[in-house]
Amino acid sequence: MNKIVVFLFFLIGAGVTACSYHLQVKGSQQVIDGSAKSSVEMDSMIAPYRREMMKEFGQVIGETTTDLVVGRPNSTLGFWLCDHLIAQAKDSVLFRNEPVVSFINIGGLRADLPKGLITIGDIYKVMPFDNRIVYLKLSTDKLPEMEAYLKEKGGEPIGGFKLVKGKLEFPDQAAKEKKYFWVVTSDFLANGGDNMFFFNNPLERLNTNILFREFIIEAVKKEKKITFSPEERINW
Repeated sequence: MNKIVVFLFFLIGAGVTACSYHLQVKGSQQVIDGSAKSSVEMDSMIAPYRREMMKEFGQVIGETTTDLVVGRPNSTLGFWLCDHLIAQAKDSVLFRNEPVVSFINIGGLRADLPKGLITIGDIYKVMPFDNRIVYLKLSTDKLPEMEAYLKEKGGEPIGGFKLVKGKLEFPDQAAKEKKYFWVVTSDFLANGGDNMFFFNNPLERLNTNILFREFIIEAVKKEKKITFSPEERINW
């Protein structure tokens, strides 16, 4: 996306230059002709970047056979993303034999992915923020805080465990035996964003440079045809 960044930088810079030129020659009839000429020249210079941006944003990277939606208490888009976050973690030797869950927020997902083709532009609508993936090692003592938060919010996207009758349950006994688990989330939430204070003071924290947005793009490319089915992970 470097070309897009260059385009936006150039657009801002060109706008400042045009304004400056207008201020310097304000009041002169020649200014109008000069401004018009400058505008045409600026448009012609910007056009290639605009075309490149539209080309990249319009690139089809996959498709979904069902609507992936943002919502509470059970979000198909959120759950699909959480499952991919866990899968990526499990591909690493570090987490292969560890209890791993994912916990993100609805507020970080800004659009649905309707049934049909998915473009890079669609992913930018879903995740316009430059949040990065973070791994947190938490004590099982944090579970009651997480349960209370889910109830207060009416649900959030989770993976690797389920909220059953108000209690978070793991699929096996690993977390209970080890008395800890790993959470895959965003740096924004790991820093206490959206009042997720239960992420404060983890046993361990591993930061990455992986942008959530780029992760989603690669996940769509990898799966190619998404067939995620609705399920109930949040239940009181």
